[in-house]
Amino acid sequence: MPTQQTRAALATKLTNGFPDIPLISKEDAAVLPPVPYFQTELTLAEFEPISTHRYAARFRFRIHYVPVTGRPVSTIIDEMLESLTSLDVSGRPCRASSVAWERPTGNDGAGGEGCFRAEYVIQMTTDQFETETKMQTLKQGGELK
Repeated sequence: MPTQQTRAALATKLTNGFPDIPLISKEDAAVLPPVPYFQTELTLAEFEPISTHRYAARFRFRIHYVPVTGRPVSTIIDEMLESLTSLDVSGRPCRASSVAWERPTGNDGAGGEGCFRAEYVIQMTTDQFETETKMQTLKQGGELK
């Protein structure tokens, strides 16, 4: 499944690039580790049909960095953005379509908790016969859950 492979590739990239910072997934975050740590969240996973046997799989992640005193996000931002620009997904290189640091602001204009955002698009093919129902669902913007 491309979703799990992309998730695993991101985890490997972060673990190898920042071996001293633990990584947890928001979906699996029962107990939070001591700071600092990264918390990843898959915010989008969808297929976009390109043709009958080709599609683009799009994955968007948020990576929250929970810093420790003396190691704010400013000390890792350049290295982090550089490391997120490409992944090795099951032996296939995958370049990010966008990578950014976001500091959201609330409706009151106050700064919120920031996060890194990375989006990856992988072109895939299928040798399987696609039923008309499945292709219609993809054409209508069906998403992975």
